[in-house]
Amino acid sequence: MQLAPRSRAGRSLALALALTGFATLAPVPARAIDGKEAGLGAACALGNLIYGPTKLIYAMFGGLTAGLAYAFTAGDLEVSRTILDTAVNGDYFLEPAHLTGQKHLQFVGNTTNTAPQDDWSTTQNTQNSGF
Repeated sequence: MQLAPRSRAGRSLALALALTGFATLAPVPARAIDGKEAGLGAACALGNLIYGPTKLIYAMFGGLTAGLAYAFTAGDLEVSRTILDTAVNGDYFLEPAHLTGQKHLQFVGNTTNTAPQDDWSTTQNTQNSGF
């Protein structure tokens, strides 16, 4: 009678179960959670069920719009980059600091902090070619 699993999947499963068992035996420091922290955590969890998917949909449509703007403006990077930065940047998750007012929730991304990147020809000309 053989006790060890024969297949690789069986050995992986046994190893995962053993590691999970060891992790549950590890001591965890006890900490009291007051009602305010629990309430903020629950509010963040419930709020993220609505806010997270909404932000992802906004970012996806912003990416699509930026691609269309790039095509319709014959490759104008400034227009498409502004649309993309506005849609993609920002907060994707609610945090307790957002609910307490310690941190500002930013749904629409800020485009003023982003520095424009050089195009390929500018960066290629600034490098030493060694020829």
